[in-house]
Amino acid sequence: MGKEFILTIDDRGRITIPKEVRELIKSKKLKLRVEDSKIVLEPIVVDVDKYYGIFRKDLGDVDVDNLLKEALTEVLLNDK
Repeated sequence: MGKEFILTIDDRGRITIPKEVRELIKSKKLKLRVEDSKIVLEPIVVDVDKYYGIFRKDLGDVDVDNLLKEALTEVLLNDK
């Protein structure tokens, strides 16, 4: 088993993830799941590079990487 940390939930329901853990997971988006009485956090990693070049149309000034990342993140969050 890996390292364990004791975290405190503040008055607004927030927790602070230790820097060591944030650096390890290298993701700013997490998927939270409740299994029985346990909370499971999993990093959401979207590899936008594998979708490079799938658009056949010039979208102008639209940031396609950001648009794709947001769309994939939404799909992953709603994946049941």
